[in-house]
Amino acid sequence: MPTNTSPAGATQGDLPDFVYKSIAQQIRDGLCVLFLGPGAVSAREGDRWRPLTELCANQLVQEYGLDLPPAEANSLVHVTSMLRNRNRDNLADTMIMGKVQKFYEDAARTAQLPPALEQLADLPFKIVVNTTPDDFFVRYYANALAPYRFEFYHFRQPERDPLFDFKDDPPPLIYNLFGFYKKDPSSLILTNKDQLAYVNKITGAQHERLPESLLAAFNVPRFYLFLGFDYEDWTLKILLDELFKNARSNIKPFAYPLRGAVPTNSLDRIFFQGEFSMEFPDVDLETFVVNLKKHLDGDTAAQPGASANLADVLILYNGAKDEEGSQALLRYLKPLKVRPWTLADAVGQGDVTAWLRQKLDECQIVLPLISADFFDASNPALPLLDEIVQRNNPRNRFLVMPILLHFIGLDGTPIGPLRTTRPLKGQPVFGNGQEEKMLADIAETLKKYIETPTG
Repeated sequence: MPTNTSPAGATQGDLPDFVYKSIAQQIRDGLCVLFLGPGAVSAREGDRWRPLTELCANQLVQEYGLDLPPAEANSLVHVTSMLRNRNRDNLADTMIMGKVQKFYEDAARTAQLPPALEQLADLPFKIVVNTTPDDFFVRYYANALAPYRFEFYHFRQPERDPLFDFKDDPPPLIYNLFGFYKKDPSSLILTNKDQLAYVNKITGAQHERLPESLLAAFNVPRFYLFLGFDYEDWTLKILLDELFKNARSNIKPFAYPLRGAVPTNSLDRIFFQGEFSMEFPDVDLETFVVNLKKHLDGDTAAQPGASANLADVLILYNGAKDEEGSQALLRYLKPLKVRPWTLADAVGQGDVTAWLRQKLDECQIVLPLISADFFDASNPALPLLDEIVQRNNPRNRFLVMPILLHFIGLDGTPIGPLRTTRPLKGQPVFGNGQEEKMLADIAETLKKYIETPTG
């Protein structure tokens, strides 16, 4: 472990390679737990990332005309407590929950999340503990067609232990410690009153505490990655004391802040180092994830028999509007063992038509993304469309699967006779509010096709 520390006990510098390798191995072995703090679940605001909890607090401040200094205006607990104190009744609580729920509903559609969060979702963690009220991390699993189990703790109505079993290679568990905005906003920990009630529950009667089967998983020696936490928050100290009540000697936690965050003060560092042996490397969350990925990818590539791509995929589209559809599709194809090619890869490669013919010989799958723009004369793939369709022979490992991005009649076009067009029944991907489901179905279809043995 890092040993170069200041008198205050703060670890200086980034982690040495052997620690990255140790963390990477623990992740591969399923012995590393990921804790997501408010700073990890951030959204882009201008040229920086800000925690969604801060943005939610700021919106409430603006909506209700609160005159607060920045530090207070960024604290969701402080702002919601002020609003509650204005009107001390259950209606105030319901109003606050509704406002926060609406904020996260809007953020689910519009927020641009940091790439590091998606990169973390690609890693094989067995347990992910989320301390924000959203399910954004869950969506990465769902979009990748990856198995997972999602649960949350409801401090007002604790349920029986769901009996998590971590012995027989179960799907990853993503657990919201502080409630979930979508299913039941009354589960959210918002005000000071909520925090006190939550602490009383998790440290009180056995049947209302956090699930014992979850706590039992912490008795196994593991590494813990704490990303984007505020270590001055007193509830965090109580929470960790409860989580690791009987496992102090089994844990090796590391703390990583959001880039640009105020460094943790020496008093709090000493507490977490003394009580939990927590390391505070001098590296931000984003840099840590990039470095960790390098070690994981490098180690995997060096292993004998490391899996290669099973198919090259040529994605054809035309027009700036369909770039969005292309990027959305690529996100769903990412977990598959494919190497995608688009016309952007033809830049600097000479004659575009010659490049396309070369790729048609090299690729096993062609995905024309269809909209009205696709049939515009400016599309360099249009002159080859008849040839592309004629090549379609899925049983001989050459699949042409047109994807209807936006509604357009295909009768009378070379694509019309193809039975491989998706989505089925002539529905477009965009325009019906079913984009995620349809893209997931397309990715699942391709996955089955790619993994089906030939011969």
